[in-house]
Amino acid sequence: MSTADGIRIGTASWTDPEFIKAGWYPDNVKNDAEGRLRYYASQFPMVEVNATFYAIPRRSTVDGWAERTPDDFRFHVKANQVISGHAADPARLPEPLRELAYEADGRGRIRKPSRELRDAVIDAFVEVISPLRSKMGSVLLQLPSHVTSGPEQRAEIGRIIQRLSPLRTAVEFRNASWTAPGEREAAVEMLGERDAAWVCVDAPRVDVASAMPPIVEVTSPGLAYLRLHGRNTATWQGSRTVAERFNWQYSDEELGEWVDPVIDMAGAASEVAVVFNNNHGDFALRSAMRFGELLDGRGADAT
Repeated sequence: MSTADGIRIGTASWTDPEFIKAGWYPDNVKNDAEGRLRYYASQFPMVEVNATFYAIPRRSTVDGWAERTPDDFRFHVKANQVISGHAADPARLPEPLRELAYEADGRGRIRKPSRELRDAVIDAFVEVISPLRSKMGSVLLQLPSHVTSGPEQRAEIGRIIQRLSPLRTAVEFRNASWTAPGEREAAVEMLGERDAAWVCVDAPRVDVASAMPPIVEVTSPGLAYLRLHGRNTATWQGSRTVAERFNWQYSDEELGEWVDPVIDMAGAASEVAVVFNNNHGDFALRSAMRFGELLDGRGADAT
């Protein structure tokens, strides 16, 4: 498989402990952090970085990511939770940033960062991931499921995207209100004006606000994005662990539903990121490999 059609397939994280437990990594690298990334990058041409959501890494760590991957490898790096508006432990921030203002929840977590704090975290985040350079695909801004659509929310998301520039942002809306008539069009316009990607989603087909419908939007000519979370309706809400929530092995029929849309996305954007987030055991890895085979069967080159 090649990247001739600009379709890059991978998984959400290469460090997920489920991958090691499932035995996907060979014995000679499963306990070697450097070796795991090198091996992963020999199998897939892209990955999402999940660790940056929880803490801003050291510059040396990011240097290592760049050094251990091929020149044409692609990283899509998840924005820190302070940027996206999730509750965050202030102790995980670099020490100087902990003194900036925020509203705390009952557990002392950052619930509403001040603009000064959010912007400072954005600036620190952009600086630390700079070693990725040409390997940088986008910043994944995954919104909390409680963030509903509206003009104030669009304005702040647009401001965050501008602050992250010149890095491209991919925005994952996680509340179905963003797909309501008028709201979807407004969000598409806002993203398109900023060359940001709408993250298309495959999720359980269940009528709850946190389950986005399987719609397709391409808002940036440089990047289209698809994240597949599995379809486990029983564990989508109230699950105890991430592995439990995303416990779903896609069938060929389910994967096949996305073959034509992804090919169409590749016709509208120069690069398509297809990310499997069904990280239970080795399900995501197997789904990613199988989806590539299905695309190959349709004459669409991908990795």
